[in-house]
Amino acid sequence: MRTWEVKVLYLGKITANLSLVWTPGLPPLQEDHKLSAPYLGFLLRSKDRLVLVDSGISEKFIIGGRAWGFLPAEGGKQYMLQALEKEGVGPQDIDTVVYTHLHNDHAANSKLFSKARVVFQKDEWANLMSPLPIQTIRMDYDPGVIDELRGRRYLRIDGDFDLTDGVRLIKTPGHTTGSQSVVVNTKKGAVVLVGDLCLFNFQMFPGTKEMMDLEGNTVSIPAATPVFGHAVPPTTTYNAYDFYDSIQKVKAIAERNEPGYIIPGHEMSLIHTGI
Repeated sequence: MRTWEVKVLYLGKITANLSLVWTPGLPPLQEDHKLSAPYLGFLLRSKDRLVLVDSGISEKFIIGGRAWGFLPAEGGKQYMLQALEKEGVGPQDIDTVVYTHLHNDHAANSKLFSKARVVFQKDEWANLMSPLPIQTIRMDYDPGVIDELRGRRYLRIDGDFDLTDGVRLIKTPGHTTGSQSVVVNTKKGAVVLVGDLCLFNFQMFPGTKEMMDLEGNTVSIPAATPVFGHAVPPTTTYNAYDFYDSIQKVKAIAERNEPGYIIPGHEMSLIHTGI
């Protein structure tokens, strides 16, 4: 099986208090840390192939330096271009773009990759086309993405799918109805990029007692109690039943059930540790 290298792409950040993403039922925070969560993409490289997983947020969703919830944020097309340049590639070198889901902070900047095929789940497209009122109020999806994707060479897949040798897409709903994770064969075994099924390591791995912030500092946090089971659902989870089913699926497939093998979509430490 082909082996792939996974590179973490920094595509901007959004800043809030940790309490904003602290799931109800978790032990109370002793200190409400300021949290800068990165917008992330992932570049998969193997021989003559380059696959991009997620492409960040559009600058039109950052107004006056603020994004969702009027929170301080930065990101946009230039961040995507700079991240690729750092890896020595350009948008035209990407042959496939995979979207874990189509939320506005993961599915922007598609126009940059005019030569690439685009792959996402059919159920995610259906939700993009017909969002619920609360999803519209929060601006989960960017309606402008519809025309962008319609004009592209895209695949709307339904369920698990072998993208190419060493890269498999598995449907993992929960955060959204059509979320998918990307299973990548690396030197250390199967690594799973889960999008926003979990946003951070402390959600994916209950019992975590510390986290690394975007500046590389380690801070203490209270560990989740066992009642949460295999993972802690993020505050934005469309279907909790699907969430727990997807968690079981991901943890069965990953080479190890630990950080560095299961990769949440906004984990701060990845900027410093890589994969």
